[in-house]
Amino acid sequence: MDKTHPSVVFFSGGTALNGLASELAKFNPQCAYIITTFDSGGSSAALREVFNMPAVGDVRNRMLALADTDSPEKANIVAMLNTRLPRYADRTALYGQLSHLANGSHSLMDGFSEIVRKILSERFALFIELAGDSFDPVNASLGNIVLAAGFMAHQRVLAPPIAQLSRLIGVRGIVRASTVDNGHLAVRLMNGEILAGQHLFTGKESDPVSSPIDGMWICSGVDDPWPRSVHASSLAINLVNNADLIVYPMGSFYSSTLAALSPRGLGQAVVAKNCPKVFIPNMGFDPELLGHDINLQVERILEAMRMDSAAYINLDRALNYILIDSEKGIYQENQDFAALEKLPLKVIDRRLVSDESGGLIDPQLLAPVLMELAETGGLRDP
Repeated sequence: MDKTHPSVVFFSGGTALNGLASELAKFNPQCAYIITTFDSGGSSAALREVFNMPAVGDVRNRMLALADTDSPEKANIVAMLNTRLPRYADRTALYGQLSHLANGSHSLMDGFSEIVRKILSERFALFIELAGDSFDPVNASLGNIVLAAGFMAHQRVLAPPIAQLSRLIGVRGIVRASTVDNGHLAVRLMNGEILAGQHLFTGKESDPVSSPIDGMWICSGVDDPWPRSVHASSLAINLVNNADLIVYPMGSFYSSTLAALSPRGLGQAVVAKNCPKVFIPNMGFDPELLGHDINLQVERILEAMRMDSAAYINLDRALNYILIDSEKGIYQENQDFAALEKLPLKVIDRRLVSDESGGLIDPQLLAPVLMELAETGGLRDP
């Protein structure tokens, strides 16, 4: 990793971190993102059913947020990868659009160089060949399709198509999938109910959970909630081993942050790495955090560490700082900030919310705080 910049590693997924990622890319293009691959809804679900593969939607989303859109061709590629096929259309017509993409005649390919057109056309052609009639193209993400085809072209390995696509769109950062294995998420609610499938507890495709989440694990499928082990990507572990700062950022707490941290080997790598580790609690509303104040979130992070490492691991090996804005931050549950001060870590209270950010974290305020922490290992008093 380029040590002309500090190595900042985020455990992430979804879209909540895209604004911060884009801001950090302006002055540290070596920030790294370990992304969860367990989504079981939307376009990812259809691809997973056909190819028995990890979810790629969050990976695609982060890469596009980091793309160099100052380049006209890269901006055109991003626009194409951001496109979804129509939600309401005839199946034959949708496959017709994929066929036009496969032969390079689709208008979305306008402005591409011959080599880019060839690379992407071959991906769409391979996808059509492999998917056959088993894939439902309604509302399908073209970026997900390109990654899925690359996954199959590289003997079911996700790292090569991620690297290739990163080069094509000039990703200003490092994006890695958290695991090389295929798994799903399951949670147990406080009322004893078990939900297998991320889409059932995020509040996006189903009603929000009515009882607090009391535990999460990785399982084999939406029809099989029994726990199974998945192994962390060696590339993701290498990022942790070289980190100058490890961040558990805002975003869906269970399905993004803890999910990205859950594959075997990552917890051990984190607790073994001697560098600052900071948690940035969510502001606003996260359905997954029903009944969770920040103290309980800290406990859950420590539990995730202990599931992959020795049960005696102390908090100071998993987490050193909590970053809050007690004055302007809008937190979901009633927060006892005084109780946080009793934890064996340092609470950093900084201005993170601007007049324009609507009670949520402003990336332009957060980014320099994280860079100072990465560069110095601590923060000066504001």
